Amino acid sequence: MTNSTETPRRVLLEVRDVVAHYGRIQALHGVSLVVHEGELVTLLGSNGAGKTTIMRAISGLLPLTSGSVWFDGRDVSRVKAHRRVSDGLIQAPEGRGVFPGMTVTENLEMGCYGRKFESRAAHRERQDWVFETFPRLAERRNQMGGTLSGG
Repeated sequence: MTNSTETPRRVLLEVRDVVAHYGRIQALHGVSLVVHEGELVTLLGSNGAGKTTIMRAISGLLPLTSGSVWFDGRDVSRVKAHRRVSDGLIQAPEGRGVFPGMTVTENLEMGCYGRKFESRAAHRERQDWVFETFPRLAERRNQMGGTLSGG
């Protein structure tokens, strides 16, 4: 239930009835989710439940069979992955998706590659926000990516 005095938060990411396949195998069956500005959302599920697949679909690494992905009020379903990154839609990989010879901070910098910030100060502010929001990540900022374990 929402408080009537609350200001409605802007929808930042919306996934609508996404269906995706790996070849002939249907991996996603009408997945929908909404993320409002300022929210942190977690996908939980057993191995093979589709967590990685939905992230690939959102990021543009896996084409959608049907459904749509909306980011910041714009349908990005057919937008190439690198364009989504420059628009600000990124994900932080884990496990084998990180660069093992680089630190946590350097891996995060790679996640911003191609993203345009108004200034270096704006870029630093965003990085500070990440480390404030995820204090465990801040503790590991100088740790090499290859020595990390867990998500």
